[in-house]
Amino acid sequence: MFLFRNYEAVTINSIIKNTGLTKGAIYHYYDSKEALFKAVVEEYMLETRKDFFCEFSSLKEFIQHLVNLVKEKMSKLVGDNTDTNSGVPINYLSLMVSAYRYYPDFAKIGKEFFNNQNLRWEMVIKKAIENNEIKEDIDVEATIANFMSASSWIITNIMSKGSLTYGLEMFESQCRQLYNSLKK
Repeated sequence: MFLFRNYEAVTINSIIKNTGLTKGAIYHYYDSKEALFKAVVEEYMLETRKDFFCEFSSLKEFIQHLVNLVKEKMSKLVGDNTDTNSGVPINYLSLMVSAYRYYPDFAKIGKEFFNNQNLRWEMVIKKAIENNEIKEDIDVEATIANFMSASSWIITNIMSKGSLTYGLEMFESQCRQLYNSLKK
């Protein structure tokens, strides 16, 4: 509901009506709409933060892991609704804006996430250079920015072509092309 309506439009009564749960059942797990919203944001927007310390034997393996993770996340978000005209891509952006407004510390969590992702990319890329998997004369910072930018374009690609499949395939293609340009 938070995905398809803005935060203000979702009421406890509409949650009760759509879930079939009683008010008591909802308040048993969440003390407020804000707490429920926070749980939704954590489930759909923050779950990819769990695998930060996974080890990867190569940059190629890390990239494939990332591609699979994004596909899983988008499939979870879209669910059975593969119609990109349904508003899911733009609504995801709206949900993110709502998270910044109504989730305490979301901006801090987001900044920390991106800093950690930057560090993670740096470690994997430097390891790939040391292992002679990729060229040693690359600009590590620019390479990180290129990979991270590819993931930020997924929703734009979905919206521009009206296809979830296109958006995910383009993301995978961008990552593959970037990787191939780095290989020795």
